[in-house]
Amino acid sequence: MWRYVLKRVLLAIVTVFVVIAITFFAMHAIPGGPFDKEKASDPATIKALMERYDLNKPLGEQFVNYLGRMMHLDLGISMRNGREITKTISKSFAVSAKIGGYSIILSFVVGITLGVIAALRRNKLADRIIIFFTTLFQSVPGFVMATLLLLVFAQWLGWFRVYDPINPSFVLPVISLALYPIAYITRLTKSSMLDVLADDYIRTARAKGVAPVKVIAKHALRNAVLPIVTYLGPMVAYTLTGSMVVETVFTLPGLGLEFVQSIMNRDYTMIMGTTIFLAMLMVIMTLISDVIYKMVDPRITFE
Repeated sequence: MWRYVLKRVLLAIVTVFVVIAITFFAMHAIPGGPFDKEKASDPATIKALMERYDLNKPLGEQFVNYLGRMMHLDLGISMRNGREITKTISKSFAVSAKIGGYSIILSFVVGITLGVIAALRRNKLADRIIIFFTTLFQSVPGFVMATLLLLVFAQWLGWFRVYDPINPSFVLPVISLALYPIAYITRLTKSSMLDVLADDYIRTARAKGVAPVKVIAKHALRNAVLPIVTYLGPMVAYTLTGSMVVETVFTLPGLGLEFVQSIMNRDYTMIMGTTIFLAMLMVIMTLISDVIYKMVDPRITFE
């Protein structure tokens, strides 16, 4: 397994480098710059800012210099507010991690539970209701669902504040971010459970008089959960990308909101810093999900 992990780490380094290169050159290829404003600024000021951030140098030299700084864990400072990128990411990610962590836990707990119920009550009323709502949650875009939750529970019912910078509520953002994964995990659990329940060893366990709860929890669910573990990596990807929309809708000071604002402001250093961080996080979480898959089912080999 360690040989496999080493290969994945090397592949991860290459992947992150490709992401950095594509983001860097695509970002500079777009017309305009971080210091463009509606009113023309003093040319001397613009020149000083260009020299301050090495934007007056050839693009290839800028890229090499950026890689050199990144090797020393220096992501630079923001071109808009002068704050260190590392500190901004650390502070913002604490909010995003809290929202994403809660949504992942909620997604797995609710999704697996509903999937098991749907499988055990196949073609019954409970199954049809669950499938109806999971199909709905998968079809409606995330920003629409977030807006509806904000409109209903904050604006109409008044259960939550629309915006509270001092003590923000994470209930609606977590639910909004978790609805799509819940729907996907529910359908995945149901199909996996139906396959497992039709296996011979489940029939044997039932024939021996094993308690139904034990058959479901110990035998069926343990094997049915394997495909769900592999969804951990893509789910983290969805959580990271979905948090950008959710944090923007609910005006939460998370990494997603910082990323969106950096794109709007053409803040090159912030765009690069957040992109590198998110890419590394994605690669690490994908590797962790593969290792967990091996731990859950020792029969799996990486060769």
